[in-house]
Amino acid sequence: MERDVAIIGVGMVPWGRYPDPKRPDKYPDRTMPELAVEALTNALKDAKISWRQVEAMVSGVYLWVNQQAGIHGTLSGTAIANLMGYTGIPIVSVANACATGQSILREAVLAVASGECDIAAAVAADKSAFGFFRPQSTDGRADIDYMRFVMCGETNPAYWAMECRRRMYEAGTTEEDLALVKVVTSKPAPYNPYARYQRTFSLEEVLKSPMVCDPLRLYEICATSDGAAAVIVAEYEKAKKMCKKPVYVNAVAVGSPTFGDPTVRLTYLSSYIKPGVPNLSESRNTVARAYKMAGVTPDKIDVIELPDNSSWHYFAYLDCILNLEPGEAEKMLRRGDTDPISGKIPVCPSGGIGAFGEAVVAQGLAQVCELVWQLRGEAGERQVKKEV
Repeated sequence: MERDVAIIGVGMVPWGRYPDPKRPDKYPDRTMPELAVEALTNALKDAKISWRQVEAMVSGVYLWVNQQAGIHGTLSGTAIANLMGYTGIPIVSVANACATGQSILREAVLAVASGECDIAAAVAADKSAFGFFRPQSTDGRADIDYMRFVMCGETNPAYWAMECRRRMYEAGTTEEDLALVKVVTSKPAPYNPYARYQRTFSLEEVLKSPMVCDPLRLYEICATSDGAAAVIVAEYEKAKKMCKKPVYVNAVAVGSPTFGDPTVRLTYLSSYIKPGVPNLSESRNTVARAYKMAGVTPDKIDVIELPDNSSWHYFAYLDCILNLEPGEAEKMLRRGDTDPISGKIPVCPSGGIGAFGEAVVAQGLAQVCELVWQLRGEAGERQVKKEV
């Protein structure tokens, strides 16, 4: 990158349902732009700057609120700027599904690194659909969501379960391993004020939860939630003058799949599996790019936040991030190496997506917020024991 960049402020709102009649004090009636404004305002306070000092903003495009509110089309970053007050800055809106949070952070970082501006904001909010997601159209030819959800009945848990069953065959993953993921990741949840499910789970409790799609049980799959998060980045030299603990951005990357990837991801009407191409190749390509940018190797990683949408995801993404052999992630979990607080490589000290429920476009930024608090030593009872 042309210039070094640091994170100077982060902000979130509690994950949950807005409104929640049972808890109106914590979850009042808020529109999606209002949630985004609250998160952005919290990030600005954390950075100790005003909205007028932000020179560019990148926003996540909201995918699923349309289904709840009966709105057709999408809401963009201009809706947030309208509530914050228009200042004439460039605003770009990005839709990249579950990778939206990381994608908008990347665009904000690159805007500063390129010299286009000195301070930029990344903000995203979502009010995800209740239960399984539905397609956005009835176009059976062009809308892949329609193809997989309606034509093939392939909801997210269905294809996650297929991947999980294959992993059980290839890597020796057991039902107890899948349940243990929930037990371990839930440990810090009671100490996270932003988590929706602030409780722990026992192994017996998880194993007794209803089977959703064999072999995945209810407590081994994340819920969907409403939420919002924001991150403020600045040119590094300026950041050092603005705050006591700027978090240096070593690398930020996104990626796409390699042709021949066998991952059961979206429905295609023909198979194009190519020998030698690994599953989740888009994540592996992204991780490789990030390591190359940062000039580090997996053994240098101190703490991890990953998308544990299901127990299968937990193991699969550990493989990607740490370049593990099949079955090694399960062994690490059993040994306690990935304990979120005391492990050799703490994983998901936030409590993970299992504790939050996924607010799709905002989830990646929420995990960045957690890592910033960990690196600044501000995570309270969730602070990992090792030095990071």
